Amino acid sequence: MALPLLLAWLPAAHADPVASSTFDTGDDGWEVVSTIGYEGPANWSATGGHPGGLIWAQDPDTGAFGFAAPAAFLGNISAAYGHDLTFDIAAYQMPDQPTSWVGMRGTNGLELICFYDTPTSVYPNWHGRAVTMTEDAGWIRVSDGLPPTSAEFASVLASLDGLVILAEFVDGLQTDVSGLDNVILLPEPATSGLVLAAAGAALLGRARRQRTAPGD
Repeated sequence: MALPLLLAWLPAAHADPVASSTFDTGDDGWEVVSTIGYEGPANWSATGGHPGGLIWAQDPDTGAFGFAAPAAFLGNISAAYGHDLTFDIAAYQMPDQPTSWVGMRGTNGLELICFYDTPTSVYPNWHGRAVTMTEDAGWIRVSDGLPPTSAEFASVLASLDGLVILAEFVDGLQTDVSGLDNVILLPEPATSGLVLAAAGAALLGRARRQRTAPGD
């Protein structure tokens, strides 16, 4: 499968995600893009997802295609550093490619990709996948195939201009179809830690008040 990015065609305690799309009420602005220039809206269905709604696409041309994230996932997403971008993916034909990738591009033009395992069975089975938002989690520069430096990775997260989940799993087949659901970009673990700390402080305060209440 061709490796070029699609990005040139773009626009425990649980903390709130940086961005999320569950597709229960619409396509959330996600698009379908390809390596040879296709750009169009994703198809949306209110049923058939994991659960609820989903978006899906049929291969639009002879290039490799994928799903491009809307503005809610772009811009300064530095808060996601150290955590995961998770998503559910479905293949409507049995994949013949072992891996696919997630791609990011910064406003500085730096393009990074990180590979993920393709689905091992076909729809209606869904497959949860995740890529970790750190420079040492398998990300490579498209320009030379080498890992980015920590400064380079931080620069992309600070000014994310494009995010694509490649979803072509059958090489050369223009009738292949893929589905996407539950795309969630989580904040850095420290955020969750702060939530836990706040909850613990509240519980300790309540315990102290109960111990000093009249009649104890």
